[in-house]
Amino acid sequence: MIVLLDSGIWISGLQFDGIPLKALEKALIEDEIAICDRIEEEITRVLTEKFGWHIRHVRQSLAIYTHNAIHAAATGRLKGMCRDAKDAIIFECAVNSDAKLIVSGDQDILTVGIYEGIRVVTARKYVSGAP
Repeated sequence: MIVLLDSGIWISGLQFDGIPLKALEKALIEDEIAICDRIEEEITRVLTEKFGWHIRHVRQSLAIYTHNAIHAAATGRLKGMCRDAKDAIIFECAVNSDAKLIVSGDQDILTVGIYEGIRVVTARKYVSGAP
């Protein structure tokens, strides 16, 4: 199954471990990861600016998970399907990669529930395998 993890899951997993890291590991081992440049840019920006990571460390950490990932295009053309307009890029990336699941902790994304057949779940639900 193709799974898209939003930038918050990536950042929390890489910085703090816990359930978000377990979600990243599950996606790497059991599923296919989908990602787009915009998500990678957000992860890089937050980890370097907010948490002081060196850019090389961010790239090395991402490469562990994304070396076989599906890199989808996301142009920002998708609009109006989410409370927070900036989150539409997550759905566009998911649609363009044929993802079946979005893993997120963002309430604006979670409230969508299902978009074009793509389910949205928390990291905890994804890790536990709950439907």
